[in-house]
Amino acid sequence: MYPLHSFTITRMSPGQRKALLAGVDGDGRLPDAVVPARVLKSIPEAWACTDAKTGSRFLTPQGRAALLPMDRYLHLRRANPETGAVYGLNDQRDRQGLHRDGLVIFQNQDGQVAGPADYWAINAYPYITERGRKLVGMPPTAPLFASRLPVGSRALWVREGEPPMPVEVKSWPFSDGMVRVRPLISNGPGYRENEAPAVEILPF
Repeated sequence: MYPLHSFTITRMSPGQRKALLAGVDGDGRLPDAVVPARVLKSIPEAWACTDAKTGSRFLTPQGRAALLPMDRYLHLRRANPETGAVYGLNDQRDRQGLHRDGLVIFQNQDGQVAGPADYWAINAYPYITERGRKLVGMPPTAPLFASRLPVGSRALWVREGEPPMPVEVKSWPFSDGMVRVRPLISNGPGYRENEAPAVEILPF
């Protein structure tokens, strides 16, 4: 079970989507200088809260959630933070949707870029973009945590009241303080890849 906030597939207008994605680019602030006032007014407060002093709108976790269905969000969340590679993106609608919103790019080893429908022709692969990283809270560069526990290293997941669990580190810590891990001891469905608080992941 991924300890993420609730995600819902929500209908929104193209203008609203464009404004919220611009908020992702702007580190949360919607660019009111370029977004029409009528579009800003149409965005629910739950998606973009209004600052009482400045009147500026700021993207909320619910606003981020409204942009993506859960499966697309998890595709981005599971991307390799070092290479940016996005794994298991097999559904054509997911490829098109993530590419349309500028969250992934299809590129081959020679740097050639393709679209979500013809990427296979040049042996391209999906990679998370800067916007995609910002949306899911993935750091753009390796944090201090990665120098102690790089991706692929072994660690211990230490929880209060539980025996230490050997795990493999699968990501850098996200902005919400979580890190992806895969238990090294298989013991039923509860031991699949999961997310854990970074403070609970210690050197093996």
